[in-house]
Amino acid sequence: MSTGDGSVWASAAPAPAVLRAGAILDALADARGRALSPAQLAAAAGGIPRASAVNVCAALHERGLVRPVDGGFALGPGLLRLARSYLDALDPVHTFREQVSRLGDREETLQLATLDGTDVVYLAVHEGTVLIRLTSRVGARLPITCTALGKAMLAGLDDTGVRELLADREPFEARTPWSITTLDALLADVRDARSAGHAVDDQETAEGIVCVAAAVPGPSADGRPFAVSSSLLKSQATPERVAALAALVKGVVRRMSGAA
Repeated sequence: MSTGDGSVWASAAPAPAVLRAGAILDALADARGRALSPAQLAAAAGGIPRASAVNVCAALHERGLVRPVDGGFALGPGLLRLARSYLDALDPVHTFREQVSRLGDREETLQLATLDGTDVVYLAVHEGTVLIRLTSRVGARLPITCTALGKAMLAGLDDTGVRELLADREPFEARTPWSITTLDALLADVRDARSAGHAVDDQETAEGIVCVAAAVPGPSADGRPFAVSSSLLKSQATPERVAALAALVKGVVRRMSGAA
């Protein structure tokens, strides 16, 4: 039912079965490929009866969204179709693909991401001719605090906004010995990103990897930030190579914003 403010759900009560299905899908996503038992899924859905969890999974299985595995359930292939449809509908994903396709054959891999709460979520990856073992893949999530992408998008906030977003998260997750774990250290990097127009992750996400990112200028249609990044091996990260990588990603985001 539509309401006066244009929202189609402001006066609607959430359907319990749909909320349970969503909780089950979230739990399976968090399991990273492991099958979960009906008892584990019942707990994830708010302590519903085990039989109810099985019934929800049976319905999701009918739509291809889950599959039975080893006495439990895992995510199903039907989610790929939904994910592709979602990504295809995002203008920044379409624009990113269009712009990187014009670069021709380059050795650099380029990635597009957005924010979901305090996580960076990868939306698109354009593989370069030189493959580097990266943690990024479409749908992957990483903490905002240890990625160049996250710092580039945080640079769009003022210091107060960054503190409000992350004040209760300290100490931040340390993925490597070089990961930033304090808000003050992160703010120093975010300020540098504001000044330089790009952010750097120096082995903070993965040992041996340096990443450079820049935010896409201007507001998106839904108000979310987006950023583009690329990476190189630490052993190759001379100041000149890092500067060239920064110029590459800043050129991509500039053209994505139509400000070329």
